[in-house]
Amino acid sequence: MMFALAVRLRAIKGKEKDVERVMREVTEKVRQNEKDTLMYDMHRKIGDSTEIFLYERYTDRHAWEVTHMSKPYIKELLDELAKYIEGKPEVTEYEVVGNL
Repeated sequence: MMFALAVRLRAIKGKEKDVERVMREVTEKVRQNEKDTLMYDMHRKIGDSTEIFLYERYTDRHAWEVTHMSKPYIKELLDELAKYIEGKPEVTEYEVVGNL
């Protein structure tokens, strides 16, 4: 079954562009190297650019848990993001039930 993540995080005020830069760099690598990652998108809240929402969709949980999370650029992303965000990201896991 397809698997999705919704990730919410808050950029430190003034570091929004740094978060965007880091995410752009990693998104390119994900799209080039991870065929089982179907969607990997970043969104900013209208009216509050510090509020960031990431939506990730994978062919299955294994594609995220084993394949995606084992990539060195994901470890680098997590280390780099920690410099530019407040607290820990809020991660919610979903099963994709289909396009309704």
